[in-house]
Parts: sequence; structure tokens; C-alpha cells
Amino acid sequence: MVQDIDTLRSPVQFCTSAEDIQQAAESAINKSNAVIERVISEQAPAFKNTIELLAKDNNEFRMVTRALTFLQNASADEKIRDASSKADTILDEFAVARDMRTDVYKIVRAVYDNKEEMAQLDKEDRLLVERLEQKLRANGLQLTAEQRTQVERVDKRLVELELEFTRNINQDKSHVLLSRAELDGLPASFFETRRTELSDNVEKFVVSARAADVTAVLKNATNEATRKAVYVAQSSRCPENIALLQETVHLRLEKAQLFGFATYADYVLDQHMAKTPVAVMELEESLSAKLRPLAEEEMAGLCALKQAEAEAAGAVYDGFYEWDYSRYSSQVVANQHSVDMDEIKEYFALDSVMTKVLNLYTTTLGLKIVEASTDLPVWHPSVKTYEVWEADGSAFVGHIYLDLYERADKCQDIAVWPLRSAVVGEDGTRMTPASAMLASFEPTESTPVLLTHSNVKSLVHAFGHAFQNLCSKSKWSQLTAPRDFAEISSQMFVQWVWEPKSLRTLASHYQTGATMSDELIERLIASRNTNGAIRELRQVFRGLYDMDIHRITKAGTIDVVAHYNELSKREALASYGDTRVFKAATFSHMMQGYDCGYYSYMWASVISADMFSARFSGPDSDAVAGAAFRSEILQPGGACDPSACIERFLGRAPSNCAFLQTIGLH
Repeated sequence: MVQDIDTLRSPVQFCTSAEDIQQAAESAINKSNAVIERVISEQAPAFKNTIELLAKDNNEFRMVTRALTFLQNASADEKIRDASSKADTILDEFAVARDMRTDVYKIVRAVYDNKEEMAQLDKEDRLLVERLEQKLRANGLQLTAEQRTQVERVDKRLVELELEFTRNINQDKSHVLLSRAELDGLPASFFETRRTELSDNVEKFVVSARAADVTAVLKNATNEATRKAVYVAQSSRCPENIALLQETVHLRLEKAQLFGFATYADYVLDQHMAKTPVAVMELEESLSAKLRPLAEEEMAGLCALKQAEAEAAGAVYDGFYEWDYSRYSSQVVANQHSVDMDEIKEYFALDSVMTKVLNLYTTTLGLKIVEASTDLPVWHPSVKTYEVWEADGSAFVGHIYLDLYERADKCQDIAVWPLRSAVVGEDGTRMTPASAMLASFEPTESTPVLLTHSNVKSLVHAFGHAFQNLCSKSKWSQLTAPRDFAEISSQMFVQWVWEPKSLRTLASHYQTGATMSDELIERLIASRNTNGAIRELRQVFRGLYDMDIHRITKAGTIDVVAHYNELSKREALASYGDTRVFKAATFSHMMQGYDCGYYSYMWASVISADMFSARFSGPDSDAVAGAAFRSEILQPGGACDPSACIERFLGRAPSNCAFLQTIGLH
């Protein structure tokens, strides 16, 4: 029977004032405290009267927290952004203190030690008790009172540092003023609606240090000084973040060592698929060794291109630098494969691509999607809301919110927030999951937003996270998938953007509606591995940097900026010339939950390439493979053993062969 949408749990409610945010945060804390007091008063602790109450409250608490704290990244109202950020701090500090309570741990431990009851619980409830006991024990409840106080102090300070780091990036206004002559090579569309300022009585264009402007300039500007100026502006943002990251690295080490771990990496990876820093380093160093010879060959080709261009212009060739990479890499693609990425963009209008990517996901996963017909609450008028249903209409699945256009002080990345998951609420019914995607695209006066092929890859990747949240059926929010497992679905579906069948579906000309020709598709696919070794080596470098700053055993033994720059030169073949840059200050992954987790991109790439090759490029239809992927990988969420889920889907242990083929290493 088809569910009436009016009977479903209400959609996410977004606060519309700073006062509402403060009140909602205080209410959530008070409610959780009341549940805790009830639980710790139990004289005969059992799953139903303690663990289940705590778990349901945690589900509700996370639902409220996500909706409140998300707004700091998306609201156009400065007061709401500030209130959201403050609420984030308050709620995180409460969660830190809550998870350090010895009276709660005693209750959890009593249930955990009741082997008779534990044996009678279903698999997911039993895993919840085990994970909760493990988490509270890992939070330091086996430590002395003095040590617990130290951990609580460290955790509260880490919350402050991480929020301030992200806020600085979101609020950054770095820009460069450049004349029309200095911006030679940029298309006319770049100048439409672009703000200008007078500088020494000369009208100049404002070029921001945000990704869209930087990408356009580095790819197209013929003037090297212009490329250098824009690159340096982007790569020297937020100097105040250097000290924040440095302090964070030291505090993370202090916390890990309080728990008896040698390094922070040991502490974190104990709960991931990788298990140990050794396993991560083996992956990264093995890939580095395989990629380096080809990457050095590719870099030599780029240097030769720039040198030939300089000689033809009668100029002196003085080296190849980071601000040169995009321009000459694009030339290699054009020269070797006759692919003009500006021509490719004409087949990827944003609205068209979004509709088609959503349809690819829903068709593959046995779902359907429709734009919401009701006026659901949103945080900005430009937000579009979609309803996701089972393909046969038998059940409502959840909501997707899309907020895709540029606004001041909004998160600039293409990113997804799981606003609510399909966990169990206080009344025992499932919550309606909801995912929100943010991006910052900007149309011109003459064209809609036209996406690069790289943009399309990023959108497909992000939707993987959105649908992972929508399809998960874990009852308990504590049972989250480890990062290196959570990245697999997003990485796997990125393969679509290199498949002829998918490209025929995704690509249509924004003016004529014509599909991309088979011949152009072949050329685009042939360009996949152009400078691919350099690209993948740079991913390896970021993973190594993450491991290096978190494998120190003594505070003060690593400079986060100097090490970033030195390692990037050694591992990523980067050269910064005479400039002083500090990209570590805007390496947001290190402060947004990917600490000791950046390797997950490569880890998941290896496994996901194998999954896609084995099931989606094999004898199964996409629908059959999609149904298996949904049931074996997405639905269990964190309520399963990741390795067992992967092997069940593949029918064997994973292999790296498919991944090596995708990057040109056969």
C-alpha cells in the first residue's frame, strides 16, 4: 500500500532565528540529561530500560544537532550562522562531557556483562551494546579521575579549534585585482557580472581565491605572473589556521597517549578497516612506488611543453611551478586526444546533469525521485527539495535538499550533510532520512552553469554519500560506518563518468539537446589517464601527510606547514618557486573528520574499482548489481563487518587489479 506523505514523520525543521537555535540546543541538552538521570537511577539495568533509552535519545539528539549545526555552512543570515556555530560548540562540549560519565559507563557495563541477556539480543542491539561499552571505555573511563579531566579538557579544546579552522575558511575574502590584459586567455563569460574596483586609477577585475575563479585562471590565463598571483592568493589563505592546526596535532597526540597509544594514528585506526598505521602506510607507499616513474615521465612532458612555448615566444624558461600545472595539463589533453574541455562543458549544464545523475542513482538502486510538491521548510529560497520513494511507490524513503548556487559566506565545497538518518525515534518508529548537498556554482548572463567533467565527478561522488544516508537501515546512530568503508559507495559510482553508456545518458548539449557523439565520448575516455599518475600521486601525498602529522610520538617534532611543503615537493613533484605558501592552513579534511582518514579515498578507490568492474561491468544488469549493492553495502551501514559485506558482494576477497587498470598501470 502506498504511504500518504502526510502520515510520514515531518521533514527536517530548520530554525529561522538565532534565538530559536539557542533554545533548540538547550532543549536537546536538557532532554538528554533527563534521560541520563532516569537511566543511572535504574536498580536492575537491562537493555530495554537503559541502553535502548540512551540509544533512542542519541538518535534524537543527533537529529537536532545536525539540523542546527548545518546552518553555519549554508545560511545567508550572519546571525544564524554565528548562532549555529555557537550551538555546535555547546552541543559538542555537552557530548564530550556526557560520554565521560562514569555513572553511565557503570550502567552500560552492567548490561554488557549480563551474558545471558546479551545472548538473547538481536545482532544489531548486541553490537550496539558492544560498541557503546567500547566507546565509553575508549573515552577514558578506565583512566584515573585526573586523566579523565585531562581528556575532557583536550576534547573541548579540539572542538573549538576545529570549528574556528572551518569558520575561517568559510569567511575568507582573499582576492586579487587584475586588469583585462593581465587576464588574457580567459573566456568572455568569465567577465560577465564580475565586480571591478579602481586600483591606481585603473579599472581591475576582482578575482577571488575560491575554487571556480582559481580553476578558470590557472587553466586559461596566458600570463604566468597572473597565474602565479592567483595561485599564491589561494594557497596563502587563513594564516591564522596554521597555529590552530599545529595545536590540534599536539592535542590529538596528548589524548592518544593518555589512552596508552603511541600515536594518534594508532588510536584512531584501531576502529577502522585498516586497523593500523602500518597497513595504511603499506598501501600509500606501495602506490607511490608504482606511480612515481610514470608521474616523473608525465611531469617531464609538461615541462617540455612550457619550455617550448617560452622558446617560441623568445622568453627564458625558468622552471615549472604549481601555477603551471593546470594550463599545460589541459594542453596535453588537447594535443594527445583532441579534447577541448571547454567544449566538453557545453554538454554538462548543471540542471540537466543533476536530474540525470539523480535518475542514474535511483534507477540503479531501485528508487524513484520527484521534486517535492509541498512547501517544505528550507534555509534559503533557492534550495530545491526532492522526495525519494521506492521505485514501485510502495514506501517513502526520504528527502534530498540541493543548494547549488554561490552565496557569500557559504561553504564552497561540493559536500553532503546527512541531516537525518533512518534510525529509530523515541516512539519506536523510523525517522525519515534526509541529505543536503551544498555547492557554489554561478551562472553567467549568457549561459547557465556549465560543469567541467571534473565537476560532474565531484557531484556523482557527493551523491554517493547522500544515497548512502538515505538507504542505510541501521537502527542506531552509534553504529556508523568507518570512514574507509563509507567512502566506497561514492568512489564506486564515480566510475559512471568514464562509462560510454552512462556518458550517453549524462551528456547533452545545453543549447541543442544533442547527446555527446560516440567519437567525442571515446576521446574523452581516452584522456582519462592523461597525467593520471601525477593526479593519483597527489592523493597519495595527502594521505601520507595526514599519517605523518598524526604519527609523531612527541609534541613539537613536526612543523605542519614546513612538512606539507617539503613532502609535496618530494612525493607530489610540486614546486613553489620563490613563493611562501601554506596550503596546510586550508587542508580542511584534517579538521573536519578525516584526520587519520584521508587514506580512505585511495583505500576505497581500490575496493570500489574492483566492485564496479566485477558487478556493474560484468554479466549482471545495473539493476541486479544495484539491488545487491543496496542490500549488501548501503543498508547495513555500520551494523556489519565491512570486510564481510565487501566479500559477500564480490563473492571473493577484493583485488587491486581493476584499480591499477583505471590509472593506467596494467
